[in-house]
Amino acid sequence: MTESIDNYLISFIIAFLLLGIFIIMLSVLYSKKQMRFKNEKLKMEAQFEQALLQTQLEIQEQTLKNISQEIHDNVGQVLSLAKLNLGTFENAESASNQIKINDTKQLVSKAINDLRDLSRSLHGDKIAELGLQEGIANELKILQNTGEYKTAFNISGSSYKLDAQKEMVLFRIVQEAIHNAIKHSKAKNISVTIAYTPGLFTLSIADDGIGFNKEALESTQTGIGLKSMQNRAALIGGLFLLESGNGNGTIIAIELKTITT
Repeated sequence: MTESIDNYLISFIIAFLLLGIFIIMLSVLYSKKQMRFKNEKLKMEAQFEQALLQTQLEIQEQTLKNISQEIHDNVGQVLSLAKLNLGTFENAESASNQIKINDTKQLVSKAINDLRDLSRSLHGDKIAELGLQEGIANELKILQNTGEYKTAFNISGSSYKLDAQKEMVLFRIVQEAIHNAIKHSKAKNISVTIAYTPGLFTLSIADDGIGFNKEALESTQTGIGLKSMQNRAALIGGLFLLESGNGNGTIIAIELKTITT
């Protein structure tokens, strides 16, 4: 009788242990399934956000291209015709009128050149043809020609080309950073630096403006501009870095790992 009870207890304990092991295994499998589901969900969300950002950038590029074409085909042509018409007034009635005509011709010529530079900076295909360095140099030239800012462009290391999409995204980041500096920072000096090193490409934009508190701008229009640059950098696998402080200017940098041969 005692032996029968002992066997029953042993069987019960074994069954209880097996049940415990079974429950633990189910719990582990369920946790793994939940973790896999969560990871897949996060991956799908990241892919969706990247695809959405890519679509937005493509729409922006097409819009800028259309504006560039409009400037070239219409505004630029009208100014060119105006310059030709001014050229027909060679026999002015007085020297003062001739001076005014010559001054007007110079202003129209400057407007044509400025619009040509602006058209080129908006048109993605033209930027791709120029390359990143020439595109940035052209952008700084437009800024310098206003007479309101001093600019500098520094390049270090042995230069190499990135693929076209990465160069375009980097160029748009430069444009956004310059726009922010003009609109918000009250800067007078703006510089762009490219550093080429084996395995790492670094692009930085610095200004001597009033600076800002990054956290305080997260919900403002300026904060949206910073977020846009951050998203663009992430799209090409770049690291977005920001240094700023009240009264200390701003430095925006993009670090991009590269494979060089």
